[in-house]
Amino acid sequence: MQAVQAQHIYIDPRAETRFTVTDNANLTTSDRLTDGVFNNAIGVNARIDGARLRTSIDYSLDHFYFLSDGTDDYRQNLFGTLDAEVWKDHLVLNGRASLRQQFLDQRGSLSGSAANRTTNRRLVQTYTGTASFRAGLRDFADARITYRYGIQKSPADDLTDTTLPINFSDSTSHEINASIDSGDRFNNFQWRLFANSSRVFRNLDVNDFRNERAGGEVTLKFNRYFQLIGNINYSRNDFQSDVLSEDGFGWEAGFRWTPGRKLDLTFTAGKEGNREVYYASLQHFFTIRLSFTGSYTDTITANTIVGNDGLNSLRFDEEFGIVNNETLPIDETDPNFSFSDLDFRRRAFVGTFNLQQKRTRHFLTGNYELRTFDNNTGTGRAWGVTYGVNRKINDKAELSARLSYRQSLFEDGVRVDNFIVGNVTWSKRLSKRFRLALSFDHSQRQSNSDGGDLMENAATLYLRGTF
Repeated sequence: MQAVQAQHIYIDPRAETRFTVTDNANLTTSDRLTDGVFNNAIGVNARIDGARLRTSIDYSLDHFYFLSDGTDDYRQNLFGTLDAEVWKDHLVLNGRASLRQQFLDQRGSLSGSAANRTTNRRLVQTYTGTASFRAGLRDFADARITYRYGIQKSPADDLTDTTLPINFSDSTSHEINASIDSGDRFNNFQWRLFANSSRVFRNLDVNDFRNERAGGEVTLKFNRYFQLIGNINYSRNDFQSDVLSEDGFGWEAGFRWTPGRKLDLTFTAGKEGNREVYYASLQHFFTIRLSFTGSYTDTITANTIVGNDGLNSLRFDEEFGIVNNETLPIDETDPNFSFSDLDFRRRAFVGTFNLQQKRTRHFLTGNYELRTFDNNTGTGRAWGVTYGVNRKINDKAELSARLSYRQSLFEDGVRVDNFIVGNVTWSKRLSKRFRLALSFDHSQRQSNSDGGDLMENAATLYLRGTF
């Protein structure tokens, strides 16, 4: 093994100040309070870029001061990444850490602005660490084993705190994926043996999560454009619902079609336990500037594992902040579902169009998700679309806008919420170290539940300095 050495180290301290005028400082459904809110923050962004080590951490501590009654609030946010190739071509380590203020309950107060107060917003800590080992058996096979450890913590496990909108556990997760794939000796006929196990342990008196699966897969290539895929597997879990429980054999069959560099389509269908399952993945480059990526997945999972997957897909971008794989900003103002200790079947579709036109970038993303919970309460549904545009006016100024619409049908089959979030931001770099911004936010929830309607408008003046 060779030592992992850093090549460049960057440390960028910063100070930020915001003044916001909001017409619903307490995020209430009636008797809305207009208030002025000062937000002063200190933070630091540190990065190490090396040949085989890349790590970064971004931390900020925010102080909010509400002029109407002189009260204040402190909030901290952290995002960290670690990617290291410890043993060249064999062992890779990855780590992610997140401390973020998030809304816990989808039924509670929600907002597109941070300059307000609600007991529904709390600090959620998520940490994941992954080790992936790979070894080749000459040209006959490649073996890989991956282990991911996760921790999720929040104040919501305190059953004595009557101000919490919901309760759920602190948890630890263990995920192991192992496989042996055919090597270079195999060309048109390839094979794969796999096994995986996922466990989530919770600190409250609720069921833990367990899901295990093993099987074999074969791929038959007709040519370089088209291949058939099939597998048989055995799975089992600890689910209580007859619809979701698995203890037996399953199968999947489908194809992958890659007619050229612009299109890559995979589709499979099969059965696991009592469920019919489908998987689809599509990537298409219409032009050099316009592309689409989309996927549909059907899994048995838990809130902690969904959080691990989401955290592992994130990274820090100097221009947009925390972004996902499509370099789209992450927005926690509208949670798709509440945090919960209940395990569930997750059927999720997500698709994104990206268009780059000289100084302007557009994106349109849509998602649709169903969650069938293990306590027989029903199936919750959420779908939504978001359009965003970023326009570089010149080398120093830019204008961005986002508009989102989401509809949620709760698992009781009765309550329906429609949530609309809009934002327009103008920003300008005053100098190498200072940046000025002006933004407008609108948040609105329309609900068929009595007392569920909610609205807020906010305008913010923002100044940031790096040192």
